[in-house]
Amino acid sequence: MEDRPRIAITMGDPAGVGPEIIVKTFQDRSIHDCSCPFVVGDATFLREAVSWLAGDLAINPISSPQEASFTPGSVDVLDLENISATVIPGQPGPSGGKAAVEYIRTAVDLAMGHQVEAVATAPINKKSIHLAGHTWPGHTEMLAEFTDTKDVALMLAGDVLRVVIATTHVPLDAVKELINREQLTTIIRLTHHWLLEHVTDSPNIAVTGLNPHCSDGGTFGNEEQKIIIPALETVRQEGIKAVGPFSADALFAKLKPHEYDAVVTMYHDQGMIPVKMANKGSAVNVTLGLPIIRTSVDHGTAFDIAGKGRASPESLKSAIRSAAQFSKSTANRTK
Repeated sequence: MEDRPRIAITMGDPAGVGPEIIVKTFQDRSIHDCSCPFVVGDATFLREAVSWLAGDLAINPISSPQEASFTPGSVDVLDLENISATVIPGQPGPSGGKAAVEYIRTAVDLAMGHQVEAVATAPINKKSIHLAGHTWPGHTEMLAEFTDTKDVALMLAGDVLRVVIATTHVPLDAVKELINREQLTTIIRLTHHWLLEHVTDSPNIAVTGLNPHCSDGGTFGNEEQKIIIPALETVRQEGIKAVGPFSADALFAKLKPHEYDAVVTMYHDQGMIPVKMANKGSAVNVTLGLPIIRTSVDHGTAFDIAGKGRASPESLKSAIRSAAQFSKSTANRTK
């Protein structure tokens, strides 16, 4: 692997802010200092984004990563030429959903074929994906299928806090049924192994409860006693340092920077809210358990501001830099 890892950046839903944040990211020439980035997307669409953003970037269509120049001031685009005229900024639709899936599948194939060291994804829209005929609830499940991976987990990471979600994009009333001892032990193991590979030789993991006040001894439920505590006992017997369960509100209110290497939470908002508040728009989504490195932005397609020039590229920049960092730590571990 060359000193700067190759990062395939998927364009996301073309009707969302993905094209805009990609253009703004490549306007920051420092992104090439740590990586060899290129876009898997549509060159014509990106060229149009450059024009209305008043940018001076050159769009360089390529047919393989080997053709990329990785030159600051230009955007190498593995051009799938798959966007129809029916894609309207700010509106979900099957054309955008179909294109977004094709970008992801292509980038995953490149990573699985060792043509790139990592994948960083711009946001997709679940409604567009479903209108295109697919049923995945999000990136995580799609990536698991594309890589034939059984066990995966979603982590949101920032400078001072990493949070792993035991359940991802599911209705709140489904969370209770989805959490079980086997599933939770798997999530904790995935977290532990990822931290071993990329962060520390001695991971320290905190685990939250599901119910308010960890159920107050059974007053508000019994998932802590029946599921979470037994899961913690199981992983501790394997040598994993995992503590809890903690009441989520108390844990995050008092948490000191780097006190734990990661916190495993039970459902989406329980973990997402504190990590997004702590990182102010620069957190990175990481998929644990995959045979490839994948990072993503910490936000959605933002259809309400798509095409208005207001989207921030900071999370995408963080995703690319993190992907490069994780690529290097993986390479160092395998030497």
